[in-house]
Amino acid sequence: MPASATATVVINAEPSAVWPFLSDQARFLAWMTFIPGMPAPAGSIFQPHPGGTLLVKFPNGGQAKGKVLDLDPARRLVFTWGYDPDVAKTGLGPGATRVEMVLESTSEGARVTLTHGGPMSDKLAHEHAAGWRHHLSQLAVQSAMEFHQSRLADALAAYFRAFSEPDAAKRDALLASCSEDAVHLRTAFACTDGRADLSAHIANGLKHMPGCTLAQNGMVNHIHGVARVPWKVASPEGKMIFKGENIVRFSPAGKIAEIVGFQG
Repeated sequence: MPASATATVVINAEPSAVWPFLSDQARFLAWMTFIPGMPAPAGSIFQPHPGGTLLVKFPNGGQAKGKVLDLDPARRLVFTWGYDPDVAKTGLGPGATRVEMVLESTSEGARVTLTHGGPMSDKLAHEHAAGWRHHLSQLAVQSAMEFHQSRLADALAAYFRAFSEPDAAKRDALLASCSEDAVHLRTAFACTDGRADLSAHIANGLKHMPGCTLAQNGMVNHIHGVARVPWKVASPEGKMIFKGENIVRFSPAGKIAEIVGFQG
C-alpha cells in the first residue's frame, strides 16, 4: 500500500538563499551527502529542469535514480526517486516514488517541507523519513553557511566600529547596518534590549572608559547563523584590559539578533 514520509527543517536564512540549493547541481549535491562537509560521491548528477536526470551515488554502492518533474522557482521542487542497485533491498526501482520539496518564508527563516510518497510500507516510509531528516540538516548547514558567510564579516566590522564611535548619529547608523532593531545584548557589563538601548550602553562605556577600544581578537567560527567571536578591550596605550568571546546569533536577514558575551 502507498505510504509517505514527511520531514521539515527551518533554516536560518532567507528563502532566496535556500532556493539555489534546490535548483543548482553543485549546491543540490552538496547536501545529498552522508558525511557533513563531504561532497556526494563522484558521478552523481542533478539536472535542474523538468525531465532532468537525478542520480545520487551512495558510499555503500547503492544509487538513487529518478527524474525531475517540476521546478517552481523559489517555491517547489518535485522529482522521482528509487534505487538501482537497490543495496538496501527496498523494492523501490528507479523513479518508483515521488518527492516534493516546498519552500516557504517564516519569521524564523526558510521552512522546507519534504514529502516522499509511493509504494512503501509504513516501516520503509519511517526509515526514509529518518534519512531525509539527515539530508535536510545538511541542506540547512550548507545554505545558511553560504548565506551568512557573505555577510558576517561586514556585520561584525560595523558592530565593533560602533563601540568606538562617539557621534550618536554615526553610531546609530552603524548599528542599523549590522543589527536588528530588537537586538539583545547580554554580557557581564550589559543587559540591553533594542538597538537604541544598545547605543546608549555604548555611549555610557565611552564616557567611563575614554580611549578604550573593543575589537575582534581572532578567527570567527559559525554554523547555522550562530558565530563564536573572540574579542578584546584595549587601553588607550594599546594594553589589553579584557578579553573574551561572544556568541552571536544572526537573523534570517543576516543581521545581528542577539549577542551573549563571556569574559576571560
